[in-house]
Amino acid sequence: MSTQQSISIILPEKIWGRLREKAEEAGALPEELAVGLLYRDLNEELDPNDLVEHYQALSEKYLAEAKEFLGKGDLVQTSKKLWGATALTVKMVAAKRNLKLEKHGSLWSFVDTLAREAGDKDILRFFNAANALHRNFYENEMTQVAVKTIAEDIEELIVKLRGL
Repeated sequence: MSTQQSISIILPEKIWGRLREKAEEAGALPEELAVGLLYRDLNEELDPNDLVEHYQALSEKYLAEAKEFLGKGDLVQTSKKLWGATALTVKMVAAKRNLKLEKHGSLWSFVDTLAREAGDKDILRFFNAANALHRNFYENEMTQVAVKTIAEDIEELIVKLRGL
């Protein structure tokens, strides 16, 4: 795989808001939806290797942002970013297999398959913990100790998934 450079695009807040809404409806992350829309509108095929690189780069970005938010004590944003990093890493593994996961339930099914193939139940346990953070983003009920502990599990999960 070649290493591609990431480019940032500044969007008007109104457009970013609509992109976030559409991404939430689609069960995707805004950056993920934006890349798909751009490829479609430019009449370009999304190469599986490009998709793998895209998911990995976004996952790394979200993981770094999660660490920053955790350091600031922003548990809601930490939860959102950790869930995003996890979901994108799962999608990256799927893309390596030429699979595209578009719904939340398909993530669960694929993670179950990965855990069985690897003979590693921690993959399911850690993914469940990431899912709890996804819920925490909306409900803001977890303590800092809980979020920090799950963050450690998610880092371990991401290492496991990247090795598959």
